[in-house]
Amino acid sequence: MILCGVVTVAHSTTALAQSTASPKNLRVTGVTDWTVSLMWDAPKGKAPSSYVIQCSNGRTMTVAGSQTSATFSAGFDYNTTYSFRVYAVSGGAWSAASNSVTATLLKDTTPAAKPVVAAAGIGPTHIDLTWSYADVDPNPRFDIYVNGEIQYLQVAGTSKRLVFLSPGTSYTIRVSARDSAGNRSELSEPLVAITPAADATDDDPPTMPPDWWGGVIDGANEAMVFWGDSQDNVTPREHIRYFLYVNRQFDGATVDPYPHQFSMYLTLGIVNTIEVYAVDEAGNRSAPAVMTIDLR
Repeated sequence: MILCGVVTVAHSTTALAQSTASPKNLRVTGVTDWTVSLMWDAPKGKAPSSYVIQCSNGRTMTVAGSQTSATFSAGFDYNTTYSFRVYAVSGGAWSAASNSVTATLLKDTTPAAKPVVAAAGIGPTHIDLTWSYADVDPNPRFDIYVNGEIQYLQVAGTSKRLVFLSPGTSYTIRVSARDSAGNRSELSEPLVAITPAADATDDDPPTMPPDWWGGVIDGANEAMVFWGDSQDNVTPREHIRYFLYVNRQFDGATVDPYPHQFSMYLTLGIVNTIEVYAVDEAGNRSAPAVMTIDLR
């Protein structure tokens, strides 16, 4: 009985050792501007349940144990050199690492395809834009032109809300893509969008901005203020605009999502007055939330 037990353990130990043997001969088989293709030799004996490819950027990739090649593309930065190694995994046990290889991503000389632009939503003071993107670069940026003038630079993602527009007005919008290498696409075909007129029967202003607070943030004269959502009987809260004044002078406006915030520079040696008004899409203006900050 004891002999049988020893023999059984010996077979189990041999199987475990074979299952966690290291992959061999890891090599680079292809490189593009955003991918690295790898291949390796399987360890002898029973195939592992999976392989884990580890990159020097901290990302990993797992493939089936029947697979001895992979194309890695996660978390790359443009035109950078990375190193890779592979582990065999079976029953939760990892092998030692394979040999390490390096690869440098190629330079990108091809611009993205021309975006196709559409309006996903439109209101008296806003247009919700979407556009297509066809390129392998995972980190594109987009420039948006409104009536021939650039309005938004380096936009991430494939959608953007254009704000502070005028009701009942025609806008011509075009978008271009820019990849990590600086290649620019052609400008999209122009999208002509007309904002609807504001509700002519709406003459009620929004509520005064609530939860109004703030103060000096740098120990000198830079201040930041915060407030909550005003409410309106017609305009949805996400389309209410907020206009800020410092010492009775217009300082800027925002429609940033809740909680709203705004920074400004105050005047030393006086009591500064900060006001914020909520304005609906019909142009009705609320009573102001008011704060004073004494910098004397």
